[in-house]
Amino acid sequence: MSASTSARLFRPVVILAFVLALVATFLSTPAGADEWTSDPYGPRPFTFPVVGMDKVDFDYSDTFGAPRSGGRTHEGVDIGTYMVKGVPVVAAGSGVIERVNWSTNPADLNPERCCVISILHDDGYRTHYLHLNNDTQRADGTYTDDGDGWGIADGILPGVRVDEGQLIGWVGDSGNAEYTIPHLHWEVHAPGDIVVNPTPYADWATRIPAPGADPVPAPEPDPEYLGAFRDDEGNVHEANIDIIAAEGITRGCNPPANDKYCPQREITRGEMAAFIRRVLTLPASSVDYFIDDDESIFNGDINAITEAGIGFGCTETGYCPDEPLLREEMAELLVRTFGYDNPDGVDLFLDDESSDFEASINALGANGITKGCNPPDNDDFCPTRTLTRDEMATFFARALGLGA
Repeated sequence: MSASTSARLFRPVVILAFVLALVATFLSTPAGADEWTSDPYGPRPFTFPVVGMDKVDFDYSDTFGAPRSGGRTHEGVDIGTYMVKGVPVVAAGSGVIERVNWSTNPADLNPERCCVISILHDDGYRTHYLHLNNDTQRADGTYTDDGDGWGIADGILPGVRVDEGQLIGWVGDSGNAEYTIPHLHWEVHAPGDIVVNPTPYADWATRIPAPGADPVPAPEPDPEYLGAFRDDEGNVHEANIDIIAAEGITRGCNPPANDKYCPQREITRGEMAAFIRRVLTLPASSVDYFIDDDESIFNGDINAITEAGIGFGCTETGYCPDEPLLREEMAELLVRTFGYDNPDGVDLFLDDESSDFEASINALGANGITKGCNPPDNDDFCPTRTLTRDEMATFFARALGLGA
């Protein structure tokens, strides 16, 4: 085995016992009353700070308290927009801009620390908005990674009053998020500057489609599509997508409507960690295993599946959370997750002889989880091809004994 192969297979040897329970969702679900205990003042309504979800896929999960480098713990919720920068960020509530780039002086906004905003709300709560965009925009609307931009809206200065839902900036990857996908790190501090878990506030927040707009209305029933999602009609994986939706593994890709699945989007290594953790209801880990996922919205999921002996890195110290998942990596992860074996040693595929994951690929095939990638022969597995979300739905449905 090569040094690079050994690094890619690196993982801890601690294996946790776990029970299969299909009770969690791919997106965080609204919190119950018992989850508000970290806030002595009880639930406080906000407007969701990232807007335009009808046009941009986004995701977040509860990573509050997750370990970070340098002995830190995560004090926010990371709202990811995948590879899209420039998504509008709005004030979650009315109040006064307290700091811009951690400065209270309107004449000295610390441009080298761009881009951060803090708001003191009328009822004593504070919200912080980190990793706003600091890159310039190209003529085609995409963004560079030059660090020469200013992702804070005009007029947003310390001491200025803002209204709930008002534009304050745009999502980016500034600060220590330069090597992660664009996302907003959002913090909530209760009166007295008590740091509380912001995830329940995000769950219950009012969604608006654009800065200053009215709340998003509840979607009307649409008789023109069947099943859980409107964008998978006729897809060969549609039945399995509906199965994992019914089991609560996914709720879609476009909250709050969640009527789309984004079947053709590549699934990332980080997303796969979230799928596995939620299927197995794995507990949080107190160990931070990798150096490149601190600001990933899937950091907690990655550490949880790694501690369970399922997750593995792309190097000895890196996980590569934003890289597309390869089919051979998927095979290894599913074999570790569900414990498949291949006692008869069957060799099903022609194109995996040089794969470091050949044993897992064959175990997956021997258990009927994969049928190959070149029907009708299906004697190839395409080990280094990336996976789409619809394909992943079928693999999960089959692994759970529910799919075709």
